Amino acid sequence: MNEAEARLQKALAAARFAVWDASVVGQQVSAGEVVWSAGGAALLGLQEPYLTHSFGDFLQHVHPQDRSHVVDTMQQALGGDLHYALEYRVVWPDGSLHWLAACADVLQDEQGAPIRTLGIIRDITADKQVALELLLLKERAEVTLWSIGDGVLTTDATGQVQCMNRVAEQLTGWAKEDALGIAIERVFHIVDELSEDAFENPVRKCLRLNQTVAVSNRSALISRTGQRIAIEDTAAPIRGADGSTLGVVIVFHDVSHERQLRHELSWQASHDALTGLINRREFEFQVVGALASAKADGHTHALLYLDLDQFKIVNDTCGHGAGDVLLQHLASLLQSHMRDSDVLARLGGDELGVLLLNCPARQAVALAEKLREAIKDYRFVWNQNTFEVGASIGLVTIDEHSKSTSELLSAADQACYVAKEQGRNRVHVYQETDLVLAKRHGDILWVSRLNDAFDKQRFQLFVQPIVSLKGADVQHAEVLLRMQDDGNRLILPGAFIPAAERYDLMVSIDRWVIETVCKYLMTQRDRAGVPADTRMFSINLSGVSLNDDQLHDFIVDRFIRYRTVPAQICFEITETAAVANLNKAKLFMTRLQAIGVQFSLDDFGSGLSSFAYLKSLPVNFLKIDGLFVRDIATNEINRAMVSAINEVGHVMGIKTVAEYVETAEVLAAVRAIGIDFAQGYAISTLQPLTAYRP
Repeated sequence: MNEAEARLQKALAAARFAVWDASVVGQQVSAGEVVWSAGGAALLGLQEPYLTHSFGDFLQHVHPQDRSHVVDTMQQALGGDLHYALEYRVVWPDGSLHWLAACADVLQDEQGAPIRTLGIIRDITADKQVALELLLLKERAEVTLWSIGDGVLTTDATGQVQCMNRVAEQLTGWAKEDALGIAIERVFHIVDELSEDAFENPVRKCLRLNQTVAVSNRSALISRTGQRIAIEDTAAPIRGADGSTLGVVIVFHDVSHERQLRHELSWQASHDALTGLINRREFEFQVVGALASAKADGHTHALLYLDLDQFKIVNDTCGHGAGDVLLQHLASLLQSHMRDSDVLARLGGDELGVLLLNCPARQAVALAEKLREAIKDYRFVWNQNTFEVGASIGLVTIDEHSKSTSELLSAADQACYVAKEQGRNRVHVYQETDLVLAKRHGDILWVSRLNDAFDKQRFQLFVQPIVSLKGADVQHAEVLLRMQDDGNRLILPGAFIPAAERYDLMVSIDRWVIETVCKYLMTQRDRAGVPADTRMFSINLSGVSLNDDQLHDFIVDRFIRYRTVPAQICFEITETAAVANLNKAKLFMTRLQAIGVQFSLDDFGSGLSSFAYLKSLPVNFLKIDGLFVRDIATNEINRAMVSAINEVGHVMGIKTVAEYVETAEVLAAVRAIGIDFAQGYAISTLQPLTAYRP
């Protein structure tokens, strides 16, 4: 072997190449023989330094499925362009599979007849393996992209669509084939769902800022068919190895259901379910805004307080169902006589509120008279009975001299009372003397009755058990207050508590309850042989008492006097009362918790701000608002709200209590959600405290 051949052999070996020399006999490649250069046998898994064998023997090394392809390709080259290239598999003696790539030319004799094919062959097994792995990765990525629940869309650096998955096709209404190469604005068009204004396309914003961006939570996608879909999405740049931006990927998903649920929850929190009018809480917010504009801009507004006359007759004669229908009809009637800017609300029972924005006093009186006459002229028919109702209306002006929202509402209430005292079915504009008259009336009706209840011991305490749904040993019950009238009928607290709070009797009532419970615990301490820390009584505290600076000392004194174990007492405070004076409530709760007293936040969830305030209050129990609990077996929205409150409470280490559990179905639902305690008639009825034996 000369020097040139030796160099060639070394070069071929280094590149893992071998020379392929196959003779042609009688125009047939299969009749010839194959000569391999040094190292060529290794491509077949053989050890021979040089290999010459028949074409038939060579084919025995070729994978059976590739043999005909090898022969046909070589044979066709003999009468064609005298060149061929092919890839095929060979099976080594150890059974392993390898890929070879051959590239050869056909050599002819002087007459032009093919005599041999000469070329090179190399092992491409590693290349094939890499290609196969890349193919699998690509297929896996495409399957994953196609299967995920989010829409995924990519663009190039100019904002033209390059790829989109199945969900992106469904949401945009564009097939991938139609969208490729089209500007992103045509395929992915988003607007503000409230104003209909177009948002800056997230791809353009991402390219402009060269960073990840998210769209507004009010964004809506307008599909190719014009359908509007609420979405949330994020756009992020696709970067190359050198950090340059190659394009953008958008990930987005349909949040129509979640956004609709959020809207419904927000609506429920601010509206009356029966009439569809805004509720007292939302109405007070509206009054706050009106008062702010009056002070800041000098605007004049008017506040009306309407109390329906003869409404009780409809309820007593035809039942509450008829009263509900009457309220619905009157709500619709009043709205038809109001300006677009006016606000109508149901404040509770048969009481309505109206806010007349940008309305001087004279015009407000005229509008109030118009509403009064509309109600007076209306005839309500139910089961062949016809009823005539009226309205007593109190009116107060909101201007830059008005002091506070609470005073405005109180003044309107007092003016309404004067309208009723003066003969009903009339409008009365608030005057300073109304306060004296209303207070005198309240004193006559309630102060004497409440003081008489103290003197004659007509207050009674009942308890309702609060049962653990998770097997806890604690015996827990809520203490409930009732008052007896002269006929020994029990009066519910809803009838006398507002008056007690208004006329400064609530602190005395709360203290009476606390002292009575402490006395009871002392008399029962050893009777049942139950450890004190397994018995607990929840006592409701009013917002008025919560602001009493002397209440803490009173409680500690009664604990000492009656040897009360603080861990047996849990004070229930409504969310509204706690939020009204957050700092004072927090201090009061923290001081008593230090000696073992526990606290429960009552009616939790009645406001959308509940979760924000919860972080600031050191509570042990959350009593979920009964308005959400009572129908969770049939109302998905309320069930979702209860579940969310329960989950947040547990994350914060707070036990949850479901009140108003009045049926077996509701009990099963709260148990399934994972709530800790339940209270209601499905658990137990009320029992007199004196007869209660935990």
